[in-house]
Amino acid sequence: VLKLDLFRIEGFYHDRGYLRVKVLEPRIDINQSAREIHITIPIEEGPQFRVKSLDLKGDDTISPDEIEKRILTKVGDVYNVSQLRQDILTITDLYGQKGHAYADVHPTSKLNDKDRTVNLTIEIDKGKKVYVGNIEVLGNIKTRDNVIRREFRLKEGELFDGSKLKRSKQRINNLNFFEDVKIDTHRGQDPDLIDILTTVTEKPTGTFSIGVGFSSVENFVFNTSISQGNLFGNGQTLALTAELSSIRTDFSIAFTEPRLNDSEVSLGVSAFNEDQDYLSFDSKSTGGSFSLGKNLTEYESINISYRLANVKMSGIAAADETESFKNETRLTSRISPTFVHDSRDNFLNPSTGWRHKLGFELAGLGGSKFTKSVYEVTYYRPLIGKLVAAAHARVNYAEGYGGETLPSFENYFMGGATSLRGFNIEDVGPKNSKGESLGGTKSLLLNLEAQYPFSRSFRGFLFLDGGNIYGSGADISSTDTNFNLGKMRSSIGGGIRFLSPFGPLSFAYGVKLDRKSGESAAEFHFSAGSAF
Repeated sequence: VLKLDLFRIEGFYHDRGYLRVKVLEPRIDINQSAREIHITIPIEEGPQFRVKSLDLKGDDTISPDEIEKRILTKVGDVYNVSQLRQDILTITDLYGQKGHAYADVHPTSKLNDKDRTVNLTIEIDKGKKVYVGNIEVLGNIKTRDNVIRREFRLKEGELFDGSKLKRSKQRINNLNFFEDVKIDTHRGQDPDLIDILTTVTEKPTGTFSIGVGFSSVENFVFNTSISQGNLFGNGQTLALTAELSSIRTDFSIAFTEPRLNDSEVSLGVSAFNEDQDYLSFDSKSTGGSFSLGKNLTEYESINISYRLANVKMSGIAAADETESFKNETRLTSRISPTFVHDSRDNFLNPSTGWRHKLGFELAGLGGSKFTKSVYEVTYYRPLIGKLVAAAHARVNYAEGYGGETLPSFENYFMGGATSLRGFNIEDVGPKNSKGESLGGTKSLLLNLEAQYPFSRSFRGFLFLDGGNIYGSGADISSTDTNFNLGKMRSSIGGGIRFLSPFGPLSFAYGVKLDRKSGESAAEFHFSAGSAF
């Protein structure tokens, strides 16, 4: 162990430019009376070296300027051995994207002790272009071969591309059917062929779960679901869910075919029965939906859905009734196009990438007439070590048309584990004369997180949230009728996320930074599913 530590110390100095460092034999003193061992490691660090010149010797396949833009080592920088190793991998990957899977990158460093500099030469032998030979899949007992193969960005016989191979692994992982995905390459029968072996370890995709949570508004929350995320090994999803609490009773069934006949087209159908107490009124909704989607590019897709629902509003006191806020039954029939750009590296535990969502709803194909719009963006970026920064924002806007106002049951509400943590729906937005939340026609939400993955399935996070619901009501002292950044509620807190056999689970505790009279100081949240 001590010898390994000596090598680590030497590597530490090499990464900081001390290329002549000498880590001498340690001196070990044993104090038997105190039962202690004192270890002294003499170090002669020597001079610090910087990069004086960088000479890239290759060909015109990739220009030296393009390579220099991609590597970390720059002229004038302190010489860093680990950084140079990473640059070698980067250059190898660049040539791999051009079909040169066996490119050889060899660095040579000439040290100048007089001026403490290094002349760095990187020789590149690109080798021959190689093509994809056989693609084999092993380990899939239940999942059909085509479900895995259709996620590959490479096809047998085409020019090899290392970036497409990496993306293929990401896509297979994002299916969430496998505990582990390994992709290995080896030379094929011919020198210009490369075979690809994909080995997967399946995990259970059918679940039956029962959960219990608690919140100050809903009290105890019971949820149960029966779902199969890989129905008959075809990659289809069938889910039946029920959620019960003191203010809601929701039931739904949904089926999704993500790749209709192995094409880029998806199909979804669902039916639901939802009973929600919004405190200022009750809403019971029964209906169904149908959707079609298509992948436009590697990271972009479009979806068009149709939703029909019969909604009954009740529980509104006679004194509070208005033309647009009253006990009645209304029909909503809407079509909703949605555009999504998603470049996250992992859907369940992302560490890098963007997700943009732009959606629009047009209701009035029979029944109530209104429009709703949403723009949502999420960004993930590695910070230091395993630490990941996450930023999320969402803006919503809704209004009626054709002489109609937006139905109250279509208002936006905020508060809880997946929106403004530290708050519940009682706290945010316009209120009636009784102090009950009415919701609003506009909403703005901002979330910032610092996440640390303790393991593949367990990560902790700290957060700062801000947001509000905007609209009209008897009491708008904590909000406004229109978007107003000066009227944002805010909170701070932390929590954990756990990838359980039943899916992602999240526990969070948020503390209000702008607590109002009558509000709790903080809220505990439990949720199933992804945060954003």
